[in-house]
Amino acid sequence: MHFSKTVQYAVSGVLAVYIVFFTRPAPSMVVKAMSSPIAQLAALAAIVYVGASVSLLVALVASVALVLSIPAREYLDATQMKEDVKDVAKAAGKAAAGEASDKLAKVAGKDAAKKPAAKKEEMAAAIDSKEHFESSPAPF
Repeated sequence: MHFSKTVQYAVSGVLAVYIVFFTRPAPSMVVKAMSSPIAQLAALAAIVYVGASVSLLVALVASVALVLSIPAREYLDATQMKEDVKDVAKAAGKAAAGEASDKLAKVAGKDAAKKPAAKKEEMAAAIDSKEHFESSPAPF
C-alpha cells in the first residue's frame, strides 16, 4: 500500500502545521496519551510500519511530531528549583569564601616572606621623582 505523491504531501503538510502551531505546548489529549511508555512504543512502531510500507516522508514528519509531543520525563516545579538554587549558591559561597581566605593567607605569607616592606622614604622618593612622568606635549 503506497500513497500517491499528492496524498503524501497533504499528510506531511498537515503534520507540519501540527508541529509548528500545536506542539508548544502539545494538546493535553496527546500528552495524556503519550505519557505511558507503552503508548510511546506503540506510536513509534506505527511510524516504523508507515515508513517501511507506506511513505518515508510521512513517517519522518510523523516521527518529528511524535517526539515533540511526548511529555518531559523529569522536571522541577518553580519553588523546588528556587530552593535548590539557593542551596547550591550557599554551598558555593561558603566554599569560595573558605578557599579565597586560604589562598589570601598563603599568598600574604609567601609575599611577606619574600619581599621586605618598603620604607616610607623610598616610596616618597619614587613618587617625587619625575622619571616616570614626562611633561612633553602630545605627539600629534
